[in-house]
Amino acid sequence: MENPMMQKPLPELASAQDAVSSPDIPTIDPQTLQTAEIVKVLGNVPQCAFRYTAESPPILAIGDSDQGVGSQAVTKIHGRLVQLSSDRKPSYESLQEGLSFTADGMTMRMVSDEPEKVKSGKQVTAELHFSLQQGLNVGYLGWYECDAP
Repeated sequence: MENPMMQKPLPELASAQDAVSSPDIPTIDPQTLQTAEIVKVLGNVPQCAFRYTAESPPILAIGDSDQGVGSQAVTKIHGRLVQLSSDRKPSYESLQEGLSFTADGMTMRMVSDEPEKVKSGKQVTAELHFSLQQGLNVGYLGWYECDAP
């Protein structure tokens, strides 16, 4: 069915601890996000995103609003949306040094060797390091880009 009459409800927003509550911590991977899920948490602001592949939906979306110094991000774990925060705004300088987002017991840190290309709106290769206080530490190679440089 191309256009189902009813859509599934958006996932609930949960704390990082609730989202990762699973007996099998080593199998946790961030899931892809739909646009409506990103907007639910971040609103309609320019965004940066990390993707597993150049064409896949994002697994980490970062809001770039003009409010305050830091920034907010969202990821999805076990079908639950998790809001993360950083004391830095996404920028090509912060991407080169490593841009970290945290939520109780969870850290997602992104870094790229070619951050200057993000400034011109290009997609760049990046590494995302996903860590849980319960003992998971895994890295992903993927793609990072921003809507508005």
